[in-house]
Amino acid sequence: MSWFQPSMKVADARNQASAAEIVACFRDEGCLLTKLAFLITEDQASADRSVDNACEVTLHGNSPFRDWLLEWAKAATITSAISQKLPALRNCEAAYQHKRCNHVEHSWQCDATEREVSLNLIVEADPRELIAELDPLCRAILVLRFAIRSSIQDCVLRLNVSRAAVLAANCQAMTWLHAFTGKSLEEQHNPSHALSQSRDGSQT
Repeated sequence: MSWFQPSMKVADARNQASAAEIVACFRDEGCLLTKLAFLITEDQASADRSVDNACEVTLHGNSPFRDWLLEWAKAATITSAISQKLPALRNCEAAYQHKRCNHVEHSWQCDATEREVSLNLIVEADPRELIAELDPLCRAILVLRFAIRSSIQDCVLRLNVSRAAVLAANCQAMTWLHAFTGKSLEEQHNPSHALSQSRDGSQT
């Protein structure tokens, strides 16, 4: 079986994304990647820098598999954005010191369809509204869990905050998402009501 290892390496090399494919992915998916980074950094320049840094890291590191290139790009971008926001994320930890989550379902991983629907809602939401209603820790957890399917433990490790804080912040993020999903569904079923609310808001 001495042929096995070399042949596997050749197969892996053929499946790895080229530099041109990496650049194309970050360019073509730039809008999505920037939105994800912005929800964490709250700053357009920092979000753009997160995408650029992620692309550079990917180009100069081990090439990801072609089929996983977008997932890799999202993970690299989110990691870069979190690194720029770590002090603010750590500062949020104290706010959750005495809070607990009583919703077992909040820590469950949703299926692929539900995750895609939720991610689309998050990305398409008005970022100003999301930033106003959720603190940096909640937003980072929301992005991690729905953009790259991070578990609670993954969030603990990536954000370098206590598990208790992650669970409590995740509870707040999931509660917000549930309410936002219900609001979006209501507007889809009753567009005239949504238009009326929009007009009322513009008149105030």
